[in-house]
Amino acid sequence: MAEKSYKTTFAAVGAVLGITGIALQFYLTYTNRQLPAVEMVIRFFSYFTILTNALVVLYLLAASTGSSTGLTRFASRPEVGTAVTVYILVVGVVYQTVLRGLVPLDEWGRVADNIIHGLVPLYMLCYWLWFVSTKPVRLQTLPYWLIYPAAYLAYTLLHGSMANFYPYPFVNVGALGYRQVLVNSLLVLLVILLFSVLLGAVAKWRHRNQTLPA
Repeated sequence: MAEKSYKTTFAAVGAVLGITGIALQFYLTYTNRQLPAVEMVIRFFSYFTILTNALVVLYLLAASTGSSTGLTRFASRPEVGTAVTVYILVVGVVYQTVLRGLVPLDEWGRVADNIIHGLVPLYMLCYWLWFVSTKPVRLQTLPYWLIYPAAYLAYTLLHGSMANFYPYPFVNVGALGYRQVLVNSLLVLLVILLFSVLLGAVAKWRHRNQTLPA
């Protein structure tokens, strides 16, 4: 019972952290906007970072309720928690290796930036290690994990062709062309697959060692 209480509390704190980062980033973006409000909101939620942080928040909120509903049962599947962890880890890794420093930030901008690109990924990884990774993860479901990033890429390219807006330089078709964007997207896909296999292997190892007889 105490372990369940600790799990729900840990999940709730993570959800609050994610909400804080998204809300702060939204406030800073809105107050400094140079576009109509509706267009600004559309562009804000066109970032994989924002959508994935929101996905983490929804997942942790479901985990924090402690109730038995269809949503919480779905979220309790180790494959779901692992996929969400993979997504947010990719957000952190791609930002730190490719995107960091491209946009100048003020003090509060750095705070929001560190939350959504650093603290939330690390927090979700800790949650996964403590509460999810002791259960076996069926990597046969991996093709389903790719639906979210594939749908995001399709939306980004479609929206970009209509609004001439691409949230990240490596998917900017206007500057790079579709061929290079496809190559860049495949590299991100490889990172997703790498993290998926790595976390799946960790979960399998932890579960096997946990269930071995003394």
